[in-house]
Amino acid sequence: MRFNKQLKKQDEGTNYNPSFEEWLNLFSKEPTSKELDDMENEVRKNKPQNNPYYQPLRGA
Repeated sequence: MRFNKQLKKQDEGTNYNPSFEEWLNLFSKEPTSKELDDMENEVRKNKPQNNPYYQPLRGA
């Protein structure tokens, strides 16, 4: 009996089908300034790891 109730709850949760507009609104929000700063810091942390001697202006 509990198993059937649990399956029913899972089915109700997975059957949610938002309209395209609702779906788009979930992902189209502009990032906050803190989120932008975090993204910028992540990019700065990443450096070329495969060749430390690579100089983009002079070539490899």
